[in-house]
Amino acid sequence: MKTIYQLLELKQKRRHSFEDGSEYSFFLENRYMLDKVSKYDFLYQSEDDYFSVMRANIIIKSLQNKIAMEKVILPYLASPRLDIDDMKATLRKRCESLPFIKVNNVKVFIPFFTRSLNSVYLDNPERFLVSPYKDLKTSFKDSMIDPFDTYGYHLYNSSFTRLVMIKESPDKKEAAFLHYDTNTIYFINDQGRLNDKLVLFDRYIKKPNTYHMFERVTPVVDAYFNFDRRGMIESLHDQGFISGRLMSILRKNDEDNYEV
Repeated sequence: MKTIYQLLELKQKRRHSFEDGSEYSFFLENRYMLDKVSKYDFLYQSEDDYFSVMRANIIIKSLQNKIAMEKVILPYLASPRLDIDDMKATLRKRCESLPFIKVNNVKVFIPFFTRSLNSVYLDNPERFLVSPYKDLKTSFKDSMIDPFDTYGYHLYNSSFTRLVMIKESPDKKEAAFLHYDTNTIYFINDQGRLNDKLVLFDRYIKKPNTYHMFERVTPVVDAYFNFDRRGMIESLHDQGFISGRLMSILRKNDEDNYEV
């Protein structure tokens, strides 16, 4: 029994492939780094699951941020003339180009560490002279948290991904995101896991209209959040995301055959 989501993916139009994008190439070039975070090394084999690739990239970029900040901090701490103010200024300058998630108006650069530990890195790096902080460069497994559980879908609404948040569900337990490159809507829950994805534009549409996508996907998302299967299908058609032919296929199958 196929769901609507499976059917849309099955009938999708040839499009810009995720494998041709920067996110996928970044993953292939840097996934070896997952060996350093054994808790997430299972994401190494994510090449066939694009959402898992995005999750893997969040962990990889977090680790890269950690390494980048330590490359500033540790040489300063090894200097016989430690200038803490200069170290902090250099560190903040380095962080300007790093991805982050903003939490309560505070930037978190290493989301697999607690916010307090992130504060040590950015605001009190001199603490790396003493235990337990001085061991974090090589031994940090026990200090890790699950960033997906901790930040939920907000983690994807950050510079760690290329997703754009469309809106949150009324109960704030889920949010919808648009991936512009692949014309896909991702529904991500408050534990940072994928609930569903909608692949837009089926093969029967000759010339997909990709203008004003954000405004056009909103009624589709509203229907999804309202558990309105018929309304979602109609919105997909009205907004030009599925063809009349595919809509007819969906209408010929009752809710027992095609589940939302």
